[in-house]
Amino acid sequence: MKKLSLIVFAITLAFFSNAQERVATYTAEFKKHPDSLGVKIKLATAHAQASNTDTAELLFKEVAATALKKNDTKAFVNAQISIGKLYADKGDNVKALNHYHQAQSGAEKIADKNLLAHVYKNIGALYISWKKFEEALAYYDKGELIAASINEDELVADCQNNKGTVYEQQKKYDMALAVYKNALKVYTKKNIPAKISMVLSNLAIVYKFKKDFGASLQYNLKALALSEKSNDKWIMAATYNNIGGLYSAMNNYQQAIMYATKSKDLATKIDAIEIIETAYETMADAASKAGDYKNAYLYHQQFMQSKDKFINLESTKQLSELNVKYETAKKQKLIQQQQLEILRRNMTIMVIAIVFLAALVIGYQIYTRDKLNQKTALQEAAIKHQAMATKAIIEAEENERKRIASDLHDGVGQLFSAVKLNLSGLLCRANLSDPAMVTLGDKTLAMVDESCKEVRLIAHQMMPGSLLQNGLTTAIEDFVKKIDSYHLKIDVKAHNMEGRLDSDIETVLYRIVQESVNNVIKHSQASKLDIILTRDEKQIAATIKDNGRGFNTADRKYFDGIGIKNIITRAAYLKGRVDIFSEETKGTLIAIFIPLGEDF
Repeated sequence: MKKLSLIVFAITLAFFSNAQERVATYTAEFKKHPDSLGVKIKLATAHAQASNTDTAELLFKEVAATALKKNDTKAFVNAQISIGKLYADKGDNVKALNHYHQAQSGAEKIADKNLLAHVYKNIGALYISWKKFEEALAYYDKGELIAASINEDELVADCQNNKGTVYEQQKKYDMALAVYKNALKVYTKKNIPAKISMVLSNLAIVYKFKKDFGASLQYNLKALALSEKSNDKWIMAATYNNIGGLYSAMNNYQQAIMYATKSKDLATKIDAIEIIETAYETMADAASKAGDYKNAYLYHQQFMQSKDKFINLESTKQLSELNVKYETAKKQKLIQQQQLEILRRNMTIMVIAIVFLAALVIGYQIYTRDKLNQKTALQEAAIKHQAMATKAIIEAEENERKRIASDLHDGVGQLFSAVKLNLSGLLCRANLSDPAMVTLGDKTLAMVDESCKEVRLIAHQMMPGSLLQNGLTTAIEDFVKKIDSYHLKIDVKAHNMEGRLDSDIETVLYRIVQESVNNVIKHSQASKLDIILTRDEKQIAATIKDNGRGFNTADRKYFDGIGIKNIITRAAYLKGRVDIFSEETKGTLIAIFIPLGEDF
């Protein structure tokens, strides 16, 4: 933990001087263009990076208020995200979440997927601080899905890196390594030194947790080489000390002291007191483990001397304030003792009153608890009844589809085939001489043949054989092949969909996709439709994205139709959820998330 804190702190200080220069630059620019929200946002950001948080917060709030008046939603969203980050850095996560929610509403209003993905990523970070890891992963998944849909590789990598911090805290080290390495590939490709150093440090930490000290050392050395190349002395000093601590864990105390000494020497040159203090602590720890108690004592003394430098005038002021508070408390205690006799005279009456009130409160609480338990039981029963009703409806619908499909195929289909055969034989034996009658006979035979095909097609759509035999992916591919690709080009992609799913999941997901595609054909006027199926160990996700005319999701009338209701009801039957993103003229994205491994 100490190692991670040092790396993050180093990155912050590395940009501090540049941030101060940007403050000066944007202050001058703001004086020339005081009405420009863009310049004001840059100035506020520079103040935030220079740790002038109060000034930054004031500027961002001014931007938000002005943007609201000017109906500049994008500037408003950017300001709300930045204010949320400031509160999150202060540890005030409730206020941070409030501002993120305002940003989310604005981003959804203007359908800005980039901003929406950033909001989801930031909300995920709040849930990590609350130790609600599954909620954090859900928000990162949503942010990553949207970022991938708009080809924002760096934002996808950011979500992957943040998911790694969750896996790390869950001790899922192999999963953490996988996502960290994915992020590293993107940051390296885009040449983002600060983020590369961050991921290298994260990888080093995970390998240290896994006791793979060799790999941890390798990634620490890569971070060191990157800081040496950019001549970032703060990060160099911090990384030297991290390597020293690693060598100490590896029982290589000579190397540990050597790297910690290099850290201390470089930190002394740049007056980085905290690193000097930590380097002496590493040296004392290594010397003690090596049995060199004399030097361990000397290093510890130097560690304590470095620590003493943090005692400043503010600390003295705080001590004085504590003394004043202590004297004041003594005086108040004396007054309280004088008042004690008066209080004792009323004590008996107060005790009786308190006991009486307590009895009333306890009785009321018992009554309220019983009522609440009854209400909860009724709600649970209603939910269970609703779930059973939904399941019964869907199962009855599927059984009816099977029955009708069977009747069409075995009954009506066979009759049509017989009619076709008899009609063909009749026309052959009739020996018609009138050309018009011959033409009429041929047309009638063609209509009967077309009716046979239509009956087979309807029976197949109601209960496709490929779903029963080959599974979900093949059934969907067979379904879309029957759709005219000249008017609507459909692309189906499947990731990690090998093997069969639970029959309920396959049937319901097939119906959801079928309903979504039919909605696109009927209403969207789209020319392109992408269907993506993705499966991992916890859930299966399906996205249906078209380039049609879209609709306003704020208008609830669009959700009153049978099509969307059927999609939401079927997903709820599998304990899943449906997210719909759309805007007029910009198409529609439907994302369905179904959990795996649960009882239905």
